[in-house]
Amino acid sequence: MHKEKEIMDISDDIHRYIILELFLKTLERDKNHLNQLKMSKIFEEWYDVKINETFQEFKKMKDYLYKKGCKIEKKSSDDFITEYFILFRGMNETRSYGNIALRNWVSQEMKRVLGMEYRTPADRK
Repeated sequence: MHKEKEIMDISDDIHRYIILELFLKTLERDKNHLNQLKMSKIFEEWYDVKINETFQEFKKMKDYLYKKGCKIEKKSSDDFITEYFILFRGMNETRSYGNIALRNWVSQEMKRVLGMEYRTPADRK
């Protein structure tokens, strides 16, 4: 029972890790589609900065979760659902996320980075 409470305590951190990983991939992918913009060089510089910042934040979150005894791996994905395998101090858990929900959370992360109004996981509660 003790581990179950501990994993619930870091549940938002697990969510943040997953979103940061997806956001990083999205930034890298989108950066490759800038060549048609007139200001592509400026946007490319911006993307490089944000990719680096996101990578550093993602690495810190990964290290933090590792120190807590938590490892997260993408288990499977189809058109609708993505599953993540979570190993926490010997306890296994599979979490399923709707792909639309993941896309929406990545959009919220982009809004945050752009300085726009955005939602956080705490807003769900």
